[in-house]
Amino acid sequence: MQPYSLVLHGFENRDGGLPGALVRDLLDAVDDGAKGAVRLRFEGRSRAKGGFAPGWVNDAATFQVVGLLPENAGIELSAPTFLETLPERFAQGDLFRVVNPDDTALTLLGCSLGEAVRGEADSDAFDEPLLATFEEFRRVFRHGVQSLEIRNGRPGSTPLVVTRQGIQTVHRLKSSTPRPRRVRLAGKLDAIRHSDRAFTLVIESGAQIRGVLIEGEPEDLAGHFGRTTIVSGTAQFRPSGTLLRVEADHLERGTDKDLARWSAVPAPLDPQPENRRSWQPQHRNGLASIVGAWPGDEGDEEFFRMLEERA
Repeated sequence: MQPYSLVLHGFENRDGGLPGALVRDLLDAVDDGAKGAVRLRFEGRSRAKGGFAPGWVNDAATFQVVGLLPENAGIELSAPTFLETLPERFAQGDLFRVVNPDDTALTLLGCSLGEAVRGEADSDAFDEPLLATFEEFRRVFRHGVQSLEIRNGRPGSTPLVVTRQGIQTVHRLKSSTPRPRRVRLAGKLDAIRHSDRAFTLVIESGAQIRGVLIEGEPEDLAGHFGRTTIVSGTAQFRPSGTLLRVEADHLERGTDKDLARWSAVPAPLDPQPENRRSWQPQHRNGLASIVGAWPGDEGDEEFFRMLEERA
């Protein structure tokens, strides 16, 4: 088990306890964010349509509340490593391992959330559904919290600080992410991972496209390994507009003619929608202009509308 601390800066902890509503909102955001970060790293996407997360995701994202911090307003947590929660996934060597078995779900949450609040628009550490999940942290700031600091108990680790402005950045990343689109691609299926049905498709230009098979069985990938294959599915994009992955729902054998016809990296159909404006870091306008005047009971749309009006 690895120790973590959630420190609530700016919150006046007068009676030595924490409001139940604040604890609920904080732990809900951490729990949902950890599950999404785990699923994205292990399975290639943070959320799937039509159902709850698989049981192994809940097992991998588990953590324990140890108690309240003795010197600061906050909560002390502990989380098991992936080697402890998912030993079967590390029982054999994996040439394509994407997760350190000594990491935890809270480690992955910190990595993904950190890149999101820093506005790294070309990151692989989050997708649009995970950005939507990270927006849940806005509820923490409605309790008078000025910033949330997530500390990893590992020696030498750097704490992650999440602020209201950071959550605004997350919202803007989500809003600027181009919509998914249907695509058809042809290339050589160069690498496959049976455990999560992930694959790499090498198109005619040599570019490598990451994909995940969302319909079918892992054996379907094995039958196309090393061969020219036509992949039909949905392209998902980063906020920068570059391709993040292809969620494949159909594979079929291809020919050299198909390589020439369908071998191009997909681009968004709506790279700059009217409601997705470019933006710059704020100084004394935007969020800074309303700090101290936060009403605290606004709805989600009003929350972000206030930020936009002052941008």
